[in-house]
Amino acid sequence: MSKVDYSKFCPLLQRQFSNQGKGVMLVLLASVMLSLQNVVARVILSEQYLFGHFRVGGWIAPTLGNSLLVLVMRMLLMVPLLAFFVGPQLYPPLWLDLMQLIQVKQRGLLSRIIGSGLFLFVSQCFMYIAIGNIPAGIAITVFFIYPTVIMLLSWLLFGERPTCVLGLGMLVLYLGCFLSIPAPESLKSANFLLGVGTAMAAGIAFSFNVILTQICSQKFNFHPVPFSLINILTTLVLSGFSIAVFNYVPFFKLLKIARFSVEPSVWLSLWSSVLVLALVTVAGYLLNNYGIFLVGASLSSIIGSTGPIFTSTLAWLFLGESLGSHQIVGMLIVSLSVAAISFHKNKLQAIKNNST
Repeated sequence: MSKVDYSKFCPLLQRQFSNQGKGVMLVLLASVMLSLQNVVARVILSEQYLFGHFRVGGWIAPTLGNSLLVLVMRMLLMVPLLAFFVGPQLYPPLWLDLMQLIQVKQRGLLSRIIGSGLFLFVSQCFMYIAIGNIPAGIAITVFFIYPTVIMLLSWLLFGERPTCVLGLGMLVLYLGCFLSIPAPESLKSANFLLGVGTAMAAGIAFSFNVILTQICSQKFNFHPVPFSLINILTTLVLSGFSIAVFNYVPFFKLLKIARFSVEPSVWLSLWSSVLVLALVTVAGYLLNNYGIFLVGASLSSIIGSTGPIFTSTLAWLFLGESLGSHQIVGMLIVSLSVAAISFHKNKLQAIKNNST
């Protein structure tokens, strides 16, 4: 019997492990970037002390109108970045796919993508209000109820009944969310109920966005780059329309909370911080896309569960936001629960694929 020459396999194994390691690092960096955007948004909507010494931010109050303003400013920067610079590099036939969506036979797909953008818009509005009223790490932790909402929606819409293990994971996740919520008296000037409530609403709206994204990806096999571009373009149109209605239509002008209010002297600081917000977000999307390409969506979704931990760590590092021990335990429970739920769902999907 001839001896097997394992040396032929070494370069292949080294390349595979190298790509795996690079992919994990890219997804981790993406999680850091997307967590950093929450910290930047916190600075914009609430005055903070950078590194405990430099007073920055709080240029606008965390109201609905101001959240819409930040959203439309951010999208005004992100749309051209993704449409003309990042998108064509990631996916060359970007504009060809967009032109094909205009066809009559693609109207069903287009309506679902726009619906997904609608829920993304609602989620982003609520998230900015939450981040402006409670610490960023806690807001993101509460927001992470969305995987459990997705499971319930999948059960109602597609008949995908969750297993006992997934049900236990949901209960543990909600326990972690409960532990991470601070006592109202610990938040001196923040509106506790508004912050927690809007963070939950953001997670619920985002779960509908994910469900529609899944439908467009699996049923219509539509590429994520043009999908993302239409999503953020829809968000831009909706936020711009909402600002116009709330600020210039006489009846809605009575709703002061829905109108934006910016001092003339802070516009430069506001645009500068929103530019940083847009660049950090695009960087997060880029790193995540390349990471998914190297390690796959399953592993990347598990790594993405580190979001609450990274957000809390960055908020503590840059802004000095301190957390109680029970809140830290709650965030760890949420992150581990989301990772376990993702792992179990991916395992079930792999078994289903193998059986078919």
